[in-house]
Amino acid sequence: MNLVRREGFVTALRQGILWYSIAQKESSPEAAEVLAQRFADAVDHTIDKLLRRPGAGVVWPHRLGYRFSLVKKPFDRWLIFYRLPDPMTIELVDITRGERDLPKRVK
Repeated sequence: MNLVRREGFVTALRQGILWYSIAQKESSPEAAEVLAQRFADAVDHTIDKLLRRPGAGVVWPHRLGYRFSLVKKPFDRWLIFYRLPDPMTIELVDITRGERDLPKRVK
């Protein structure tokens, strides 16, 4: 299975990791780094799951051909949006928190 990470996905993932690395920094710099690493690991775990079962994600009704999957707990407020452009390719489109205005964000 081929994996393609679109620029929007990579940028949003970096922003998410940065957000977690800053979130706890004032109270505990070590905890902030651990939290950021746990988030990155949860995203990797979710991507591995999608590579094994690409059709497991939920169909996104607002855009033809798009699916999404929740990131592994405890980061399951985050959604990974992806497409299956052909039977051997997963294209990661975006990663975002579910509280956002998703139909406008996922293009």
